[in-house]
Amino acid sequence: MVDDELGIIEGLQTIVRRYLPQCEVVGTAHNGNEGLQTVLELAPDIVITDIRMPQADGLEMIRRLKAAGCKSKFIVLSGYAEFEYARKGIELGVKFYINKPVEEEELEECVTKVIAEIEGERAQSRQWSEYVLRDMLDNGYDVNVHGSEVQQLRWLVPGGFYACLLLEPDRESEGMREDRAESQLTRVEQIFRHYGRVQAIRYAGNRLAVLVMEGKEMNEAALVRTVRKLQEAVSEEWGCPVSAGIGRAYPILGGIGRSFEEAQQALRYRVIKGAEAVIAYGDIERLASGTKSVTEEDIGSLEKCIDEMDAAGSAAVIGRIFRSIESESALSLEALQQICSMILLAGMMRMPYMQLGDFDGRQLLTLEGIARCRTMEELKAGVTRTIDGIISQKLRSIPRKKDVIAEIKEYVAAHYAGNITLADLSARFFLNPYYLSQLFKEKTGDTYLSYLVGVRMAKAKELLEETDLKVYEICQTVGYSDTNHFSKLFEKQNGCTPSEYRKKCKP
Repeated sequence: MVDDELGIIEGLQTIVRRYLPQCEVVGTAHNGNEGLQTVLELAPDIVITDIRMPQADGLEMIRRLKAAGCKSKFIVLSGYAEFEYARKGIELGVKFYINKPVEEEELEECVTKVIAEIEGERAQSRQWSEYVLRDMLDNGYDVNVHGSEVQQLRWLVPGGFYACLLLEPDRESEGMREDRAESQLTRVEQIFRHYGRVQAIRYAGNRLAVLVMEGKEMNEAALVRTVRKLQEAVSEEWGCPVSAGIGRAYPILGGIGRSFEEAQQALRYRVIKGAEAVIAYGDIERLASGTKSVTEEDIGSLEKCIDEMDAAGSAAVIGRIFRSIESESALSLEALQQICSMILLAGMMRMPYMQLGDFDGRQLLTLEGIARCRTMEELKAGVTRTIDGIISQKLRSIPRKKDVIAEIKEYVAAHYAGNITLADLSARFFLNPYYLSQLFKEKTGDTYLSYLVGVRMAKAKELLEETDLKVYEICQTVGYSDTNHFSKLFEKQNGCTPSEYRKKCKP
């Protein structure tokens, strides 16, 4: 606020505190020269200034601030409704005038309009800068394409170094929701405030990509410490563990694309480093490509378990192998790929007629597939699931003396009201869950869950026809606790709600 009358400044401050809680008065001045220095120092979003003041009037102060590159919005106060003042103000880009004495409602309305204009400009600028940054990350910096944009966005740091990092949640999360993206990006700016510049965008779903710019060579250890602070803040914001990959810093804008690619490669090592890892590309570069291989004893034990169709035994062997892997201090993705391949191929060799594509383990033969696993535990589960599928295939090839599916149907008919899951049936009938699921679909043409729903809906129709039980009582009788869920399932199967069905049956 700039005005030569102390009483007016005090009055404006009171109005702002009382009626504009979204605003804060960051500084005041009492003449044009003092106002010029204060605005340049504090860079406020909005400046409220009188016109007639000693030393330099308000319009002269605005002219000099504009010449210095000031981006503030100006609200001009005046007790003089002269055309010449308005004309000069318009030439300087001033859009908002308030006559003295200032009314609370008028100031509140005027400031609200200015805030809306500022937010609109920021949103437009943010969208533009995000587009430019995303294109540079994906395609690298091209002076002919990005040169002018980088200049306007002030990303060109003299003698600068540029490094990229990438953060991703370790499990499914809402992550960087659109409605809170701006506050999260502000958090990034706060944490990296000691660096020259920083830009962040939401990248490929829930990922957060960050470009860090510094006017001197970056210290890798210091950068990792700062990224860890960001990781902790983002983990808290997203409500789940987050890992980060960091690319190397390059002294040219042309290194941005390469640094981002390195950040992506570093993040893939999360499967080895574990959840909540902060991984610098320089560290994974130094990893040894080799490691001790799976022992012949382990492979022999695994093959024996597969031959004997012992899913629990094979899971134990795989668990032992992975515990050995986790003890490695310098394990590369390539070495991990070799170990996974040995395990999976050991299973395939016991069933030479089967295609691995029948299961979800095929992608675990590739580096990219392994990198999709967020943790070593997730990778182990994928390998175990694939071997389990091989055992299930062997089980399917054995002729059965009795019709187990018929037995399961009888059991479901008697116990449909209970919580009988596929896992429960697997334990009761001594079958692998994956194998049981596939066998049930093969024998009945339907999934187990769909079949169970059909049994329950058939019983519900019978109760609606033959009893006076209320809908919620029938819902509980056939095995559901949520009446709305039950009604939706019933309507989906029968084309009408339970109440409508009862009316049809009992006119």
